[in-house]
Amino acid sequence: MSTQVQFLNGLNTIGGNVVSFTQGNTRLVMDFGVNFAPAETPTGDLLADGTLPALPDLFTDVDSDMATTIFVSHLHLDHMGALKYLTKPTDVYMSQASADLYQVLTELGTESAPNATIKVIPFETPMMFGDFEVTFFETDHDARGAAAIRVRDGVHTFVHSGDVRLDGPHPERVNHWADILREAHIDLFLLEGTEFSFDADDETEHVRHTEMSVQQDFGQILDEHHQLVVINPYERNIDRLEALQNTARLHGREILWDKQFATIMRAMGVADVKEIDWEAVVADPNHYVVQNHFNQLHDLDQFDGQFVYLHMNGEPLGEYDPRFAELQAYLEANHVELQRSGASGHAKPEDLVSLAQHVNAQKTVTWHSFKPEKEAEALRKVGLNVYLPTKGETLVY
Repeated sequence: MSTQVQFLNGLNTIGGNVVSFTQGNTRLVMDFGVNFAPAETPTGDLLADGTLPALPDLFTDVDSDMATTIFVSHLHLDHMGALKYLTKPTDVYMSQASADLYQVLTELGTESAPNATIKVIPFETPMMFGDFEVTFFETDHDARGAAAIRVRDGVHTFVHSGDVRLDGPHPERVNHWADILREAHIDLFLLEGTEFSFDADDETEHVRHTEMSVQQDFGQILDEHHQLVVINPYERNIDRLEALQNTARLHGREILWDKQFATIMRAMGVADVKEIDWEAVVADPNHYVVQNHFNQLHDLDQFDGQFVYLHMNGEPLGEYDPRFAELQAYLEANHVELQRSGASGHAKPEDLVSLAQHVNAQKTVTWHSFKPEKEAEALRKVGLNVYLPTKGETLVY
């Protein structure tokens, strides 16, 4: 029986990439995210404009005889944000760390997908779904529990890279699964290309920051400034939050977290997490670092602009989000510089080329990028067979 590989979303966007593998009435879908979608937008409109993948039987009352299973490579919104729109009970597999984080986010009300039945797939433990075998491999991304995913149909091997980087804390994870895939002579490699989206002369591209350099820079800022330091990180990057707390203590400061961050960190095993006590901060601001979410921005009014603000990949992420202009305006009104102090969870272009060369698939698809054709050109230059599908296109194996 043939396998149909259909590209449903994310071919020329950063995130929201969705692919399905179908054989008979067995359908595997991975990932299941959306790009920025205002909360008030009706599901029907999100389907119509292509924000949601063209799987109407999962988002409406349309009947289907397909047995669908969803796989989530990691718990960033652009890879799992469509779960909340499911209208029928559906099994959703992810790593243990992702499932743990999803549970606490659900308890906090940050996530709510009543029709998503969360199940765990251990790393490097093949599981059968119909005639498909699915294996998760631990990888390095800025989300704990992130995975690359291999699918076998008994004859062919397909791999979804997920989001990946090689200059993070754990490149050995990536090298491990890349070595395994190279030996497997895979048929189709779906490779993210986020960093190909940006031109080399972009201002943000002059310096490549890593998780390690973020901590070094953070420590230097703490030493140089004798006033309150405010950070805006992403609550799902647990490893960075724990590292920031450790760095602050090494430099004589204590990070205070809001209740949501503190709850998430404790649930994910971070020790000795302290919540915000504004009375203590006002009394001795240069002893503290305060985590501040955009929704609590005006908590900073009491400091009359006497603080340093570090934007660490928290929300709002960038100019595409209308809230970012609000953040900029608030800081400008208080004469506070918006300092970007984050690191990408995505591999450098040259690292993506090296990774694709090492895997050496029969065919490589570039996606999860504003400029997939730019990545494709780079891969062709090193002799790889690259294919750029169109949205909705199906390859048959």
